[in-house]
Amino acid sequence: MPPKERPAPKKWKPPKGPKPIQRKNKNTIGLGKSIQHARKMENNIEYLPDGEMRFTTEKHEASWVKLRSVTQESALDDFLSTAELANKDFTADRHSNVQIIRLDSGVNDSQRNGIAMMTNERKGELNAKQRERVSDLIVPRRPAWDSTTTKFELERAESEAFLEWRRKLALLQETNEDLLLTPFERNIEVWKQLWRVVERSDLVVQIVDARDPLLFRSVDLENYVKELDERKENLLLVNKADMLTKKQRIAWAKYFILKNISFTFYSALRANQLLDIENGDLEAADAELVADDDDEDDDELDAELAEKIKILTIDQLEELFMSRAPAEPLTAPLHPGQKPVLQIGLVGYPNVGKSSTINSLVGAKKVSVSATPGKTKHFQTILLSDSVMLCDCPGLVFPNFAYNKGELVCNGVLPIDQLRDYIGPSNLVAQRVPKYYLEAVYGIHIQTRSKDEGGDGITPTGQELLVAYARARGYMTQGYGSADESRASRYILKDYVNGKLLYINPPPHRADDTPYTLEECREFNKELYTFERLPKSRRDQITVAAKAKGISIVDLARDLKNLSFSAHTVGSDDQEAKFVTHGGKQAALFNAAEDLDNEFFKMNGLEGQLTSPFHKQKNETTGSKKHNKRNKKGKKKALMASD
Repeated sequence: MPPKERPAPKKWKPPKGPKPIQRKNKNTIGLGKSIQHARKMENNIEYLPDGEMRFTTEKHEASWVKLRSVTQESALDDFLSTAELANKDFTADRHSNVQIIRLDSGVNDSQRNGIAMMTNERKGELNAKQRERVSDLIVPRRPAWDSTTTKFELERAESEAFLEWRRKLALLQETNEDLLLTPFERNIEVWKQLWRVVERSDLVVQIVDARDPLLFRSVDLENYVKELDERKENLLLVNKADMLTKKQRIAWAKYFILKNISFTFYSALRANQLLDIENGDLEAADAELVADDDDEDDDELDAELAEKIKILTIDQLEELFMSRAPAEPLTAPLHPGQKPVLQIGLVGYPNVGKSSTINSLVGAKKVSVSATPGKTKHFQTILLSDSVMLCDCPGLVFPNFAYNKGELVCNGVLPIDQLRDYIGPSNLVAQRVPKYYLEAVYGIHIQTRSKDEGGDGITPTGQELLVAYARARGYMTQGYGSADESRASRYILKDYVNGKLLYINPPPHRADDTPYTLEECREFNKELYTFERLPKSRRDQITVAAKAKGISIVDLARDLKNLSFSAHTVGSDDQEAKFVTHGGKQAALFNAAEDLDNEFFKMNGLEGQLTSPFHKQKNETTGSKKHNKRNKKGKKKALMASD
C-alpha cells in the first residue's frame, strides 16, 4: 500500500486584527455632495420651451450676488450685460485689427473730473438744456402680465423692455454731449424689487435728502405709479429736515406748493433720538439732541405755510400716511378670509434714510441701517399694525442730470471708500463751505494762493484744503513724505455727507426755474456757518481763545484770524495766520514762481564753485609712460648718480 502524501505545510499569515468599526459620519449636512451637485448643474444643458438649447460654462451666481447694485460699468462689462439681456451669442475675432479710440480725447482733465470751478453763465446754460430734456429721464416699466404668463415669457419680456430703456438713455447721452447723465442702476434684479414694491403699494412714499431734494426726486416714478392705478397716491418725504433752518424750509415749501407737489418734512435721526430717550438709553440722553427752531414766531406766515414747514413727529407722520393713502386697500389678500392690509411703499436713493424712517415708525430696530449706500438688498415688509404694512425697497439710483460727478459723491449716492477721483468732490466742498468755517471746524489754517499766483486769495481749492488737513493731522505718504491727499479727502467727504459740514442747495427761482448764482447760494446758507453750529469741543476751545483776546461775542468771519486754538495760530498784522504742522517742508504747498527763484537764483543759501573740465586742466607730470607714470629704473639711476 503506497504511503500517503503529507499535506503541504501552511504558509504563515499575519494575524488579523479586530474588525473595523464603522464610524458615524460627522458631516450630517452633506456639504460635499451639495457642492458636487452644484458643479454638475453648472454645465447642464437646458432646453427652453421653444426648443432652443442653452449651454453655458459660466458659474451660477448666488442670489445675493445678483442683487448687487451696479451703477458704473466698463465698456466690456456694458457690452457683455447688453448681450446677455438681448440673449445674443457672440464669438471673439482675435485676428482682426482693433483700434481703440478714447471718447474723451478732446476734453481736458479739469472738465472730465469736474475740477474747474463752474461759472454762473455756464451753470445757467446747462440748466436750460437739462430742463428741455428732463422728460427723457424715465424709469423702466415692467411689461404687462397676468396669471397665464409663464416664468420664461415674463423674464424674456422684462429683459427686452429693460434693454430698450437702456438704449434710450444711451441715445440721450450720445446726442447731448454737454449734458452729464449721472450713473444709474444697471442691474435689472434691483429694478425688479422696485416693480414689486410699486405694484403692491397703495401709497408710494419717495424719500429724498433735504440738502438737495430735486436731485433725489424722480418725477417719472410718480407718473409710473399713476399709470399702474389712478387710485394710487404719491408723497414726497423730505428727510433730514433738521439740517435746514426755518428760512430754508420756508423757501422749499413755497416752491413745492407752487409746483403742486405733495410733501412733508421729517427727521428720522431726531425721531430715533427721542425714542432712545423714552426707552431709557443713557447714551442717547447724554448726547446732544438735534435742535429745532419751530418755536419761533410764526405770525408773519399764513396758517397753511406754517403748518407745512413743521418737522413732523412719529405720530403725525403715521396720521399723514393714513390720510394720504386710499380709503380701502387696492390689493386683494392672497388667501380668502384674510383681512386686506393697507400697504405703504418707501422708495428712494441709497443713504437717504428709508430704513431709519421705518425704524422710527415701528419704534424698534427692525431693519438694518448702514452709512454705506446699498445696505438693503431685498424689499422687506414690516407690519406697522394689523391693517398697515410698510414695504422697504432697496436704494435705487435713478437717472438724472448733474453738473459734475463730484455732486453724487457729496450727496452720498456713490460710496466714498471706493472713490478714485477725490479732487472734484473736494473742490465742491471747498467752494461751498466758507474758508473760515472749515478752519474753525478742523482747527487748521488753509494757505491759499493770491491773485498773482493764480488764485483769488479767498476761496481755497480742493488741493489746498486737503494739504492743510493732511499736514495738521500728520497724514503723509510713504517715500517722499508729501501730504496724503487721498486719505484726507475721505475724512472730509464723510464729514460732508454726515452733515458735519453743511450745505443746502436752494430751490430754483419760482418765476423762471433758473438756478441760484454762487453769490445767492452763499447768502442762502449764511446762517449755517455760525459759532453755535460748531461741535461742542471746538466751541469750548474757541471760547477760551476768545476770552484771552477779550472777545465776548465770537464772529467767525471776523475774529477767527486773531485766535489761537488747536493747530491754528495767530498771525501778525502784516501776515496771515499760521498753523502747526507735522512733516517736512516737502509736504507743504509751494508757489511755483517763488520756489523757482529760491532754487535757481538764490540757490537756497549755497554757493557754487567754478571748476574747469578735466580735459583742460594742465598736467604737471611728465614722462614717457602712459597714465603719467615715470620710468622707475630711470628714477632709481638718477638718485644713485646724485649720491
